[in-house]
Amino acid sequence: MADEQQALIIRAGVMTGTTVITGTWCKVKKSPKCSFQAKWTGTPNGTFAFDVSDDENPNAATGDDVLGPTRLTLPAAFTAGNPAGSPSSFMFEFETYWAWIRPIYTNASSTGTLNVGFVGKGGSG
Repeated sequence: MADEQQALIIRAGVMTGTTVITGTWCKVKKSPKCSFQAKWTGTPNGTFAFDVSDDENPNAATGDDVLGPTRLTLPAAFTAGNPAGSPSSFMFEFETYWAWIRPIYTNASSTGTLNVGFVGKGGSG
């Protein structure tokens, strides 16, 4: 039977000045495919990035967080998902090979509000 995860991992994130908004870690160890839907309001300008980890628990303060986060090199097509001064949305899709993933948004200028949802599908439970 296939597993499915779904969550709103950034809710009403404030995109002001040079704010960095870090989403929660999403476990994708049993989800070979996942997506993040980002939707923003206002006129922000900035960039999305994604961290991955193969730690047992990347949220742990000690012990199980030995490896820490690694920044993913994103495909060129993801550049279209970076906010460029107007309200919009973008779907980031991944084929996963790691245990955990989280989105990170860095605002460069202007303001807005960010929401990001996550869905992971596949594997067996």
